[in-house]
Amino acid sequence: MMKNYINSGLAAVLLASTGSVAAVELGNGTSLSFNAALVSNYLFRGVTLSDDDFAGQAGADLEHESGLYAGIWGSSYDNGGDTEYEIDWWAGYGFDVNENVSLDFGVTRYYYADVGGHTTEYYAGAGVYGLGLGVFYDETLESWYFEGNYDFDIAENTTLSTHAGYAEPDEGDGAYDLGVTVAYSFNDYAEAFGGVVYHEDEDEAFVIGVNFYY
Repeated sequence: MMKNYINSGLAAVLLASTGSVAAVELGNGTSLSFNAALVSNYLFRGVTLSDDDFAGQAGADLEHESGLYAGIWGSSYDNGGDTEYEIDWWAGYGFDVNENVSLDFGVTRYYYADVGGHTTEYYAGAGVYGLGLGVFYDETLESWYFEGNYDFDIAENTTLSTHAGYAEPDEGDGAYDLGVTVAYSFNDYAEAFGGVVYHEDEDEAFVIGVNFYY
């Protein structure tokens, strides 16, 4: 869904969504949508950010028909100590080149309450015949991240999503991560999913959860 490519980066436990987001029309070509999730593990690019425990998440997206968008998203967060929270906000611009190719550019600010490590990340994404491609640069970690995602409709209302990513710091060794997720959409407002993620430097991790949209 290239109109808001950053979703795949933030809600990385679910590599793609089968649900159709029901948005509130605000007029003048602007719409507002909301989402919430309960997940068994908050996984971001192959690494747990909830100490392999449950996390609650919620967000909102504001979009204009011109392709401009902005959003905010939050999650409980645990780096092995007390449970804190993460808040991310972003803005960008996405547009269709033609019916098979789309592009997206934007910036995300990551904020980790009481933990530190806040950072800003710039990104560019492309959708090419269903293949989602993205490149990200974290200015604090001084690290690049490259990813590719592809979805397969395997049954009615059921999608198999695949993901491959590679993190490459300006200094030091890089690492790859892989993921596969199956999601079942009950309707336009709710879906359930389960998946497995592997990171080169971490143990494999499993996740199940539910997403809600409005």
